[in-house]
Amino acid sequence: MSNRVFEVLQQMLKLRKDRSVAQSKRVQAEYDRVRNFNLQVTSYANEYESQWVKAAQQGDSVLNLQTQANFGLNLRATAKSQEPEVKALQSQSREALDKALKDAQRLKTLQSFLAKRKLQSLHQQERHDDKALEDVLQARHNSK
Repeated sequence: MSNRVFEVLQQMLKLRKDRSVAQSKRVQAEYDRVRNFNLQVTSYANEYESQWVKAAQQGDSVLNLQTQANFGLNLRATAKSQEPEVKALQSQSREALDKALKDAQRLKTLQSFLAKRKLQSLHQQERHDDKALEDVLQARHNSK
């Protein structure tokens, strides 16, 4: 194959790797955002439960206790309802990272192949130059 074909293939692999790395970063950022929000909601729910327990121990009104309990339950329900989205984003993040790593490995493999090919070409050129020099020296020696 010609060098131009390999150059185009290398450029395509670079673009593919860059896109997959960018996609991986976007998905990871979204996963982190949603997961952190879910953790925050869960933390709020824990705080409300502890406040509810304190208020109950201090003899707060039933209406106030019920309001706090309902709010805490709603926070828990919100956090629970987000769990499938968090898990899906976690899975997507892993898949995107795997794809980015595979694309990077493909590019690295091609670059390694091209480096070996270039080195072989240089060695072949050196052997050709050495042979040409030997031929010139042999011709001079024979002409004497």
